[in-house]
This record gives sequence, structure tokens and C-alpha cells, in this order.
Amino acid sequence: MLRQPEAFAAMFAARYAQQAEFRLHYRAAPTEWVQDAAPASAQSRCWLGLVIPKKFCKPAVRRNLIKRVMRQALRELRLPSEAQMQAPVLMLRLTRKLPAEFRSARSPALLAYVQQAVNALLKSWIERTVVVTGRSAA
Repeated sequence: MLRQPEAFAAMFAARYAQQAEFRLHYRAAPTEWVQDAAPASAQSRCWLGLVIPKKFCKPAVRRNLIKRVMRQALRELRLPSEAQMQAPVLMLRLTRKLPAEFRSARSPALLAYVQQAVNALLKSWIERTVVVTGRSAA
């Protein structure tokens, strides 16, 4: 996870994908981060930062729901088997208030809405950054 303010500041300047109220900033991990990681896990390692401000999402239950959904989506993420990529650094950020129709933080509709937005962001990120080593057309 991202913890240092410098790491978050660098991520705000990184490229991003936007989906409704969410923005996913992404970049490749710095080489010193990858070197510090264990060699076997360096390829599959992913650094994650979550920015869910109280200004846009007052109830802590909703903020925690968004964080849980993002972590779960990353655990379930399946890249193409031929994919080659550097270890990514991702930061999910809530950029404006969620729709007022979600009154309860425990509503299944809110959960489905957040899951759909996060999965669309991850799909967009994969399409933009993952390089697939294709088979040569012979």
C-alpha cells in the first residue's frame, strides 16, 4: 500500500482513467520499489493507494465499502496469460459525491454501483497499459 505523502503526490500527477465519480491513477512502480520486493513476487506485486475524502463521502461505512470493493477487485483481477507488464502502482480516488439515490450505505444497489465502476476502471487500465506478447501471424 502507498503510505508516504510523496508517493501519493507522485500519483496525482500520473495518468488516469475516469469512470463516473471514480478516478484510477496508474503508473509503473519505481525500480527501487521492485528491487526491494522479493524476486518471485516482484512481477505479481501491485501497490495500491485509496483516497476517499470525507468531503465527498461522509459516512465511514461507505468509505470502507469502496475500499473493500477495490481490494477485492484487485484480488480477483485476471490478466491475460501472455501479458507482460511492470509492477503497477494504482491509486483509486473518489472525485465527487456519490448519487443521492443511495440512502443506505449497506444497500445492495450501492455495492453493485461501486463494483461496476471499479471493474470498469480496472478494465480500462488493462486495455491501456497491458502489453500482450502476441503470437506471430504466419
